[in-house]
Amino acid sequence: MRTSRTRNAAQRAQAIIELAIATPVLLGLLLGAFNVAVLISDKVVAGYAVRQGARLAAEEGGTDTNPPPITTAMIDQDIVKNVLAVARSMNYSTLLDIYIYRVDFAAMPDGQLGDPPIAGAHFNRYNGVTGAQVGATGFPITERSQIPPNETSIGVKLIWTYTPPTGTFSFTIRLSEFAVMRASPVLLT
Repeated sequence: MRTSRTRNAAQRAQAIIELAIATPVLLGLLLGAFNVAVLISDKVVAGYAVRQGARLAAEEGGTDTNPPPITTAMIDQDIVKNVLAVARSMNYSTLLDIYIYRVDFAAMPDGQLGDPPIAGAHFNRYNGVTGAQVGATGFPITERSQIPPNETSIGVKLIWTYTPPTGTFSFTIRLSEFAVMRASPVLLT
């Protein structure tokens, strides 16, 4: 009788120890999976935001489609507002910078503006939180021709940081997304 009671007690003790070891591992896997899912969600939203911005930049074009009094600042604010409207749904990310830039495929074979931007690049930089311009204008609307066959490829890049929401892993990742488009808007004559 004592041996079966001793054996049952030993099995219960072993089960409690196994549960104590397995619970933190399973909890860590669950929280890690949640963090990765949120990161992927934010990355998808960031990609959509830059595509929306690049599409609008290509549609609005330059001085051919926007005669004075339209300015570079006015067009860029439309683009930045569009990017921010989409990107604000990135729950666990902090938007750092938005770049609107001219793509020079000789210097940027993949169309991506470097971080930091390559020397000689034409770009306008905006704060990712406020949308305010940072620095001087280096990509005016006079350089944004959308008349075929010499359309300008316009890129939009978003730089952001991601911090895991669960707090179990204390780190921050700096990421970026970009999109490049070239379109010919309808010219009204």
